[in-house]
Amino acid sequence: MAVKVIKTSEIEEQVAQLIQQANRFLPLDVLQAMERARDAEEDSGARLILDILLENAELSRTSGLPVCQDTGIDVVFVQAGPDCLVEGDVMSAINSGIARGTREGYLRKSVCDPVTRKNTGDNTPAVVHWFVSTEPGFRLSVLPKGCGSENMSALKMLPPSAGLEGVADFVLERIRQAGPNPCPPGIAGIGIGGTMEQAALLAKKALLRPVGKSNPRSDLAQLEQSLLSRINGLGIGPQGLGGSTSALSVAVEAFPCHIASLPVALNIQCHAARRAVACFQDGRWKMEETGKIMATGRSGAMNSLLSLAKALDLPLSREKVSGLRAGDWVKLSGRILTGRDQTHRRLCELMDDGVSLPVELENQLIYYVGPSPAPPGHVIGSAGPTTSYRMDAYTPRILSRGVLGLMGKGKRSPDVVESIKEHGAVYLATIGGAGAFLSSCITASRVVAFEDLGPEALYELEVKDFPAVVINDSLGNDYYSMIRPD
Repeated sequence: MAVKVIKTSEIEEQVAQLIQQANRFLPLDVLQAMERARDAEEDSGARLILDILLENAELSRTSGLPVCQDTGIDVVFVQAGPDCLVEGDVMSAINSGIARGTREGYLRKSVCDPVTRKNTGDNTPAVVHWFVSTEPGFRLSVLPKGCGSENMSALKMLPPSAGLEGVADFVLERIRQAGPNPCPPGIAGIGIGGTMEQAALLAKKALLRPVGKSNPRSDLAQLEQSLLSRINGLGIGPQGLGGSTSALSVAVEAFPCHIASLPVALNIQCHAARRAVACFQDGRWKMEETGKIMATGRSGAMNSLLSLAKALDLPLSREKVSGLRAGDWVKLSGRILTGRDQTHRRLCELMDDGVSLPVELENQLIYYVGPSPAPPGHVIGSAGPTTSYRMDAYTPRILSRGVLGLMGKGKRSPDVVESIKEHGAVYLATIGGAGAFLSSCITASRVVAFEDLGPEALYELEVKDFPAVVINDSLGNDYYSMIRPD
């Protein structure tokens, strides 16, 4: 067998291209699955959300903006065959490719030190999994993983007596609890067996499998179909707003385990199920087919949504907020502030120190977003919401300073819902994973504080007809609970 030498410069080039491609072009199988789900969905609201997600994919394909502003932490799977030899430091080449692709593609820098929370500045290092294969060739699979879905993932060490029904119960309960947070409809990657870390790796690797492709083992394929049906029977629906499309696919992988254990891991992927693959075979590199070739043909979803929404001019007032009810769609116009975890932490630290805040919070609406960098010709990059519960620890104090509106995605804690009611405020959700779509509603953007935080800085945005739905109104009503009382 002739040995082919692969230069690290080639790996850097491929990785740089792959992460840009993955963030702009959803896989063809994902788009087709979403089309099928849209056509089968009976709930009109759920169909409209799916139309918006398809339109977002089309906007990303044509505009160059990422599908979602959370361009993720990059997970790279390397499969090396016996006929390939890499010349040089593969890990350095992969990370150089990540840094280069992040810079060239105007992708968000989302990787930080876990203790200090200081951003690494170039989205490195990647999480790399290396596999030695008996098959010829060299394969690079890039999986950018946003943390709205990653944070909802879980692992459990079941007793063997739990069996497959115990596995199913764990998966269903975890997805039920996650509800709207991971931006459904997505993919459930499930790893069964091995050890703790092997089950988690199997679950992650399962997300590389094309949507709808079953496990070759008939018992696992049957489990996949059963779980998909039961997940869609939960009624979570697109964005957690109801409907029969809560997941697009379930992929199960298994590995032999110890006689005394039954590890199971669930890795949830959002509807923006990004991945890209390049293979080196027969002396050349080839990228696998993506949705780059597929125009969804979806347009007009924004107009349909806005026709259902009531105009809400900013700044807010107690009178305006008191007229909103859970389930109302609104279109926001005016100036809003942004703030993620670190901005909220900084604001609360300033309050603790008795220092004046850099912005006036009274009557403001704070949008939980960390936009991707603006490419040339754009006011802002992709600018969809982040998951709101992470701000729960700070929210009562922020509300005490006169903030009347909060906007993100997903559920709030009971304490925060009560605080929203106490302060006569409102919590809105906008469309998770639709960063390119929502970017078109932003007409101006500037950093007003904490510029050193990068994507977590405090921005002031000018918005026009920015769509959102009221989740928690000033009376304490919760729209998610109204949709799914359980």
